Amino acid sequence: MEDLKLWIEGQKKVPKCVAIYDKLFKMINEGHFDEEGKLPSEPNLAKIMGVSRMTLRQAISLLIEDGIIKNMQGKGNFLIKDAKPVKKGLENLHHPVHSSLSDDVDDVELEFKIVPPSDYTNKVLGSKPVAVVFVDRWYKTMGKIAAYTLSMVPIETITENSIDLSDKSRLLEFLEKKIYQKPNQSRIRLYFSQAGNFVSSKYPLSKEKKSFLLEETVYISKEKIIVHNKHYVPVENSQIIIERK
Repeated sequence: MEDLKLWIEGQKKVPKCVAIYDKLFKMINEGHFDEEGKLPSEPNLAKIMGVSRMTLRQAISLLIEDGIIKNMQGKGNFLIKDAKPVKKGLENLHHPVHSSLSDDVDDVELEFKIVPPSDYTNKVLGSKPVAVVFVDRWYKTMGKIAAYTLSMVPIETITENSIDLSDKSRLLEFLEKKIYQKPNQSRIRLYFSQAGNFVSSKYPLSKEKKSFLLEETVYISKEKIIVHNKHYVPVENSQIIIERK
């Protein structure tokens, strides 16, 4: 309570980065930046605000966390205009990549291979399938890789759902939509990963090398796993929300 009183009476200073955050927030609301929504470069903005680049970056980080601006690697910081409301969060039985990305996916590239089961796949899938289908999916936004998923699918899941593997569109529809239809259920574990670029070897996933890993197991019953997914969503592309009621 004593600290609170000192804050109210102005005897304790607000951290400089918070003060810069407030100034930038006011400038954004008053329309001080260009119509394209691009902020000045960080060196120039630091001079304008009269602070060090470190202090400015701290304020920028707060604005990014609050969904007011976003950083585009190699291009700079941009205002988030007309932010779309999140219709579905991770608490819903819905594809977690689409729930977690800041921008909409406009293309998904898929490749797969069939491999013999191993001790690892048997453990992950909770069974001993005859074979396992490993499916790579790269999610793209305006031609750029936004996220990556590695799926492990028992071959029995493929045959039971009459999926023709010569038709990639059928496999994609199954993994993107049908596995999330009732009565299926899923469990997600959320991790922080720096292995996204290594796993998504065909395309670089994140220049920052920092991704959320959403490890998802999809069940048709408590005893039967139909798909195990590892979703890698780069931190700079993510908007992960869990709504609890």
